[in-house]
This record gives sequence, structure tokens and C-alpha cells, in this order.
Amino acid sequence: MKILLSILCLFVGFSSVADAKDAPVQITKNGTKVNVTIAGKPFATYHTGSDLPKPFFSPVRAADGTIITRSLVDPEDHPHHKGIWVAVDEVNEVDFWAEKGKIKNSEVKVIKAAGNPAVMQVTNQWLGEDGKPIVTETTVISIYANRLLTYDITFKAGDKPVVFEDTKEGLFGIRLPNGMREKEEGSVENNTGIKGTKDNWGKPTEWIDYYGPLHGKLYGVTLMDSPQNFKKSRYHVRNYGLFTISPFGDHSYTNKKSPADPKHLKAGGTFNLKYGLYIHEGNTQQGKVAAAYQQFLKVTGSKPADKKQTARPQPKAKKVSVAPKKPAAPAKKVAAAPYEEKSAPVKPIPETEAVSNPDCNCCPAPVQRRRGLFRLRRNRQ
Repeated sequence: MKILLSILCLFVGFSSVADAKDAPVQITKNGTKVNVTIAGKPFATYHTGSDLPKPFFSPVRAADGTIITRSLVDPEDHPHHKGIWVAVDEVNEVDFWAEKGKIKNSEVKVIKAAGNPAVMQVTNQWLGEDGKPIVTETTVISIYANRLLTYDITFKAGDKPVVFEDTKEGLFGIRLPNGMREKEEGSVENNTGIKGTKDNWGKPTEWIDYYGPLHGKLYGVTLMDSPQNFKKSRYHVRNYGLFTISPFGDHSYTNKKSPADPKHLKAGGTFNLKYGLYIHEGNTQQGKVAAAYQQFLKVTGSKPADKKQTARPQPKAKKVSVAPKKPAAPAKKVAAAPYEEKSAPVKPIPETEAVSNPDCNCCPAPVQRRRGLFRLRRNRQ
């Protein structure tokens, strides 16, 4: 009887190993790196080294192995655009986007090492000048076999209040390689059919797809917003390959037409954000982006807004005596959104897992700032 039980246990053990080996998605920790495979082939590597300014995924591959993130070796501009990352400017006036502040990984927990999805949880501390966490980011990353990634991000304030300022520089996104960029042969399209970075930059919408050719074949990346988030997010989508989504920046994204809406947290306070990133081959239709968005809503427990809602009846306006009209003041000119890349090339970084380069033209050296009525705003790309 004992012999039979032993044989049965061995059989079950080998079966479990085989199942794990054949799982669609697998996550494996290897020192300061986390390797992800899909169908047994490399998909992405998450870097957590203490020598890095922040954690990030790079490289990230399409199904045929083509890398769809910009190389970290000798980038022509913005060395802080690393693969797929989470960062934002001006959290208690610390510029994490430009890597003036350090985001330190404290833990990677593999929740589900193999399956569809495979799941991991990362804990990253956003450090202040005193070396203590301003906020702690806990993000659950689920990776599906069709190359949909969901990010469930929770921020928790440290022992002091926290302010996420109004800025266009953030929060979750990817830097695409040359070739896919709109300024070359790339295309941008949102869920309502609006095309181009100019008409999609800074706008809230369910999703935006950015696709273009690499080595003669089309590849695309979609960013998705969740209706569960505390407000609608806007997209920092640029013709030179930057592609991010953020709920911070109503004032910045509308050329100061909308009021600033910073996010305040009490000491120990929390808030949550959910985003999706989908990698596909072909254009928006060929990549079945709309179906991937429905998958994102389903797996995150979201429900799309009911487009057939009946409008509430509006009360009739009361007649009010009209004062004599004064001559209208001439309209003030508002600067156009910076859709085109204007910064000059910066000194490249030679290492594959490069640390921050402080010489980025879009990121001036940190200065001692005082909050006040006439606070100067910085203009980075």
C-alpha cells in the first residue's frame, strides 16, 4: 500500500511540474531581475536593482520575439523613458518622473508563478530627500497569454501628508522604439476612431492604440483606462514614441483651461488606480484591441459606462434682466500643446540597465523651491 502511495505521489509531483512547465505565462525571480515567458519564449524582464533610479520592464517583446520597447543603450533623448514604468513628477515637489527622486523596490512577491494570468506583486518606495518613503506603491501586475498586462496600483502615504501635483509627466506608460513612432510611419487611434497624437494628446478616453512598423511588420501597444479609477485619466501620447496615461494633469493637459486638481492624501491615506497595457500585431482592428479592452474590464471587475442612460431633465432657466453689454475684451492667445519634440538630444547612457542621466535638457537641475503664489512651473517633455 505504501509503495502504491509513493508511486501516486511521484506521479502527481511530475504532473504538477509538467503543468507548470506548459503554463502559458511563467514568472521567475533571478536576483534583481524577474523574467517573464509566454509559451516558453522570453516576453519581458522586470529590473529592481538598487543602482537603478526606478524599477521597470525592459526589454518587452511581441509574440514573434520582436522588441517593442526602445533600447536603453544610447537613447537619443529622455533617458528616463525606460521600457514600461510607473513614475510621476512632483509628489511633495519631488520629481520622480525625471528621476530626481529615487523609487526603490523593496519586494517582489510572486503570487502566481505560472498560469493565465501569472501574477506578481511589487512594492516600491518613493523616497524623499531624507531617504524615507513619501509614498509606498504596491502594484499587482497580472500578465496574460495574449500579452495583456493589468496594473492594479495602490499608493499609501507615509507619516506625512502627500500631494500629487498637476502635471503631464506621468504616470504609467511605455517608450516605443524608432519606426513605430508617429513622426516616422506610426499611427495613433482611440476607441472612438479619433486619430493622431495631436487630437488625442491630453484627452480622456477608454483606450488609445499606438501602432507602427518594425522590420516590415506592424506592431501595436494599447493603453487602457479603468472606469473604477477616482477620475478619468488623460494620455501623454507623443509623435516621438512616448505613450503614458495619468489622472494628474487637468490643468497641464488643457493648456491651463481647466483648473489644477492635485490629489491630496492624509498621512497613511491610500488610493488605487487600474490600467491596462496590451501588445499586439497588426493595426487596431487586426490586433482586436476592442476585445482586449473588454477583457481588461472583465478581469479587473469593471463595467463599462451605460451609454443609453437617460439624460436628466434640466430645470427651465429663469428670465433675468440683462445688463447692457460691454465691449468684449480681445481673446487671450493660449499656447498650443507641445505635440512636437522640441528638446535637443541629450548625452546618451551607454549601459543596458542605465542609471539616470542628469543632463537631460527637459529636466533642469533640481533647485531649492518655495511654494507660493507665483511658483514657477517647469516645462519638460
